Amino acid sequence: MSNGQDRLALSIAQRDNVFVAVEATILILVDITALIGNILVFAVAYRNRRRLTITDVLIVALSLTDLLVATSVMPLSAGALIAGVWPYHRAVCLFQGFCVITFATASLNTLSVIALNRYFCVVKPNDYRTVFSMKRTLGYLVIVWLLACLFSVSTLVFGREDYAFQPGKVLCVYPFEINIAYTVCLDVMFIGVPTSTIVFCYWRVFKTVRGQNRVMTANGEDSATRVNVRDANITKTLVAVVVGFALCWLPVLVMDTTDVVTGALILPRQMYLFYTIMVFLSSTINPFIYAVVNKRFKREFLKIFRLILNYREQVHLPSVRSSSQ
Repeated sequence: MSNGQDRLALSIAQRDNVFVAVEATILILVDITALIGNILVFAVAYRNRRRLTITDVLIVALSLTDLLVATSVMPLSAGALIAGVWPYHRAVCLFQGFCVITFATASLNTLSVIALNRYFCVVKPNDYRTVFSMKRTLGYLVIVWLLACLFSVSTLVFGREDYAFQPGKVLCVYPFEINIAYTVCLDVMFIGVPTSTIVFCYWRVFKTVRGQNRVMTANGEDSATRVNVRDANITKTLVAVVVGFALCWLPVLVMDTTDVVTGALILPRQMYLFYTIMVFLSSTINPFIYAVVNKRFKREFLKIFRLILNYREQVHLPSVRSSSQ
């Protein structure tokens, strides 16, 4: 795909300064938003640390992945987008490539663990505390990260020289089309299995919720006796997270498939930049989904904002008084 890379490299080098400023501003704003949003999730968890549920721990684990993307991947791409070339050492390129694969697979597999959590909570509640004790849940997360890191390390060991800066995507990523076996394994183990698990679990959850609600309504019982409202709200929130993740990654999968099938980088540079922005948005949108869909998170976010405003007023008032004196 050297011709395609040369074309994209020339395109990014010949940009007008206005395009450089606009594109860089978009990427930097996405990065800042991801940082603030995911730090807020951690702040909510810290404020409620004595009342954290297993689901809360899983949400924090997902937010940790997003925060790592915002701190270790996005800034490097923003710098490359401004420079128009890869301005860092070769080792930094390997580091970014490792992080991109690790964090993407860790995110999807964490979402599958969350889906299993909802499945046992709603569909098999008698087994929930056995399967999802706090200790076991932390163990699941460790396994998710070990598998993600192991898969990424194998790429570095066997394909170090294949990692290269892709000017269209302003990313250092592994060219999956050159190793079909690795790509198939990634698609099956780290995309196919988690996605199938997520779809199956939430399908069973909604089927169970709908069936129980119909039974309760037919018996004339009050709506309060239906499936726990809090569990229903949590499930709705997490489904929204999965949908957001899928919407962000669908264009990415389509473009990657197009490149592999055609054997060339045929899309315009702006489309590949859109590819990267969508990848980064997947690490940005979750806190906003929590705030919109989940009333509990919305309340906690508002409390934190009030605390920040009160702190600023307390800091500002003494300075005003001292200047008036």
